[in-house]
Amino acid sequence: MNPNPQLNVKPRWLPISLAIGIMAILGLWYVTYNPEESWQASGSMNFSLGFLMLAGYVGAILFQVMKLPRITGYIFAGILIGPHALGIFTHERIMDLRLVDDLALSFIALTAGGSLELKELSKRFAHIGLTVLFIALIVFCSVAALVSLTGPMFSFTAQLSPREVLAMGLLLGVLAVAISPSSVIAIIAEAKAKGPFTETALGVTVAIDVIVIVLFTIAMAGARALLMSQGADPMVFAVLGGELLISVLLGALLGWGLAYYIKKAGHDLPLVLLLAAFGVARVSAFLSWYIHENYNASVHMEPLLICMAAGFVVANFSDYGRIFVDTLERFSLPVYLLFFCLTGASLDLNALASTWPLALAIGFMRAGGIWMATNLSGLITKSPPLHRKRAFMAFVSQAGVAVGLAGLAQAQFPEIGGYLLPVVLALIAVNQIAGPVLLKLALNQVGETPERK
Repeated sequence: MNPNPQLNVKPRWLPISLAIGIMAILGLWYVTYNPEESWQASGSMNFSLGFLMLAGYVGAILFQVMKLPRITGYIFAGILIGPHALGIFTHERIMDLRLVDDLALSFIALTAGGSLELKELSKRFAHIGLTVLFIALIVFCSVAALVSLTGPMFSFTAQLSPREVLAMGLLLGVLAVAISPSSVIAIIAEAKAKGPFTETALGVTVAIDVIVIVLFTIAMAGARALLMSQGADPMVFAVLGGELLISVLLGALLGWGLAYYIKKAGHDLPLVLLLAAFGVARVSAFLSWYIHENYNASVHMEPLLICMAAGFVVANFSDYGRIFVDTLERFSLPVYLLFFCLTGASLDLNALASTWPLALAIGFMRAGGIWMATNLSGLITKSPPLHRKRAFMAFVSQAGVAVGLAGLAQAQFPEIGGYLLPVVLALIAVNQIAGPVLLKLALNQVGETPERK
C-alpha cells in the first residue's frame, strides 16, 4: 500500500504556482511577525506546522516531477526555509518542534519492526548477518584509519594532539557505520518496494541501528582512555547490555499490548499508535532523567529499539500484523513530511562550508567501505550479481542516531567535541541528500518496485 496516495497525481502547475506564491507572502509576513501574547505564540507554532507541511508537500510534488524521491523534496524544502537559507524557520523554532522528531522517530521504528517478517528474514539471515558484520568492520576501520592518519593534514583539525586525533578517529569511525532507518523505511514505503533486495536492506539497516549503539559505547570507553588516561570500566558494558535487554523486553510487552487492543477493541487504532509512539519517546526520556536526578546513575532506555521490538512482535507473533502495518502506512504522509522537512531545516550548511574537505574524504571512504562490504557478503552468499552491484546504494543515508551520538560525544569530550560535531553534521548533510536518491534508483534497477515488475 502506498502511504502517500495523495501525491500520485499529475501535477497541475497553476495550483502549484499559486501555492508557492501564497507561501512566499506568508513567509515574508512570518519573518517580520513578533508575537507579544502567549496565545499569539501558540498560534505562531500552529502556523509553523502548517507552513512546514505546505512547503514539504509542494517540494515533494516538484521533485516527483523530476523522478526524484519525495523525501528528497521534503528535505530540500526544509533546507530552503531553514536558518541557513531563507531563514523563515529559526534555530529556536526548530528546537520548539523537536517533539515532532520524538513522535516521528518512534513511529518510523514501529513501522520498521512491523515490516520485518521473520519468515522472510530467516531466508536471508546469513546475508544480512554478513553484510552487517562487514559494514561494521570495514567502514569503522577505514574511516578511523583515515582520520587518525590524515587528521593533522586538514587545517580544521591540525591543532589537535595525536591522542585527540586518534580519539576523534575512533568516534568518527563508529558514527560512519550508522545508517538512517527513517530514510530507508520512507523510501521503501514510497516506492512500494517488495522483494529479497528490499527485505535485506531493511534487515541490515535495523540491525546496524542497534550495533552502532554498542560500538559507540566501546568507542567512548576507548576515547576516554586516550583523553583522560583512564582505563575502560567493565561496568559500562554490563549497563549497556542491561539497557538493551530491558528495551527489547519493554518493546515486546508493548507489542503484545497493541495486539491485544487490536483484538479486543481495534477502533481509533491510528490515534492509539500515535499515542504509543509519542508515549514511548517521552516516558523513556523521563525515566532517564528521573534515574539520573534521584540516583545519580546514567541509564538510557532506547525508544527506537522499544518501538522496533513492539512492531516486530505484532507483525510476527499475532494475527494482526497486516492491520497494524496498513494502519501505520495510511497516516504516514504527515509524519514523514514533517520529520524530513525538519531534518532539512536542521542540516548545518555552515558546518559543511567549514569542514567539507575532511567530510568529503570521510564520505568517499565510507561509501567505498560500504561497497566493499556489500560486494563481499554478496559473493559469499551468492546473491544475484545485480543485487550485489547495487546493494551499497541502500546504505548511504545518515541522520538521527549519528547526530544524537555525536552530541553525546561532544558533551563528554569538549576538547574534541567542537571538531567532531561539525564534521558529522557536514557528512550527514551530504549523505542525507544523496542517500534517498541512490536507494530509490537501486530499488528500480533491481526490479522490486511496481513500475519495474
